[in-house]
Amino acid sequence: MTNEEPLPKKVRLSESDMKTLTREELCTRWKQHEAYVQVLEAKYTELCSNDVTVLKESEEKLKQQQQQESARRENILVMRLATKEQEMQECTTQIQYLKQVQQPSAAQLRSSMVDPAINLFFLKMKAELEQTKDKLEQAQNELSAWKFTPDR
Repeated sequence: MTNEEPLPKKVRLSESDMKTLTREELCTRWKQHEAYVQVLEAKYTELCSNDVTVLKESEEKLKQQQQQESARRENILVMRLATKEQEMQECTTQIQYLKQVQQPSAAQLRSSMVDPAINLFFLKMKAELEQTKDKLEQAQNELSAWKFTPDR
């Protein structure tokens, strides 16, 4: 339908019109009514197709937004995972280094035993330990003897 054609009007017929109008006039009114119905049907299908198109477009936009959000979240999680893995690797390296530093090598042990100053220091510590053990044993014997006295 073009813009130059006038829009058809709704045709209303009363019972008196039905009795008084001629056959040609009724046919003319019928055709007017058919044109009116066709215009209404065209508008309805146009509105429905527009609604469907709008719905499809909005659904597509929503899917794109959801995909973008999911991709963004995935990227964030992958970055966090990579950071954690790197931290874990650094901690493992640090633990290995600390273990290595903590355990003296065989050459270090030999040099410390060969060094006369350290050997003398170890001998003094050993003698002190023996003296302390003797004093402890003596104190425990005295304590046991004191507890066991039958004087009580």
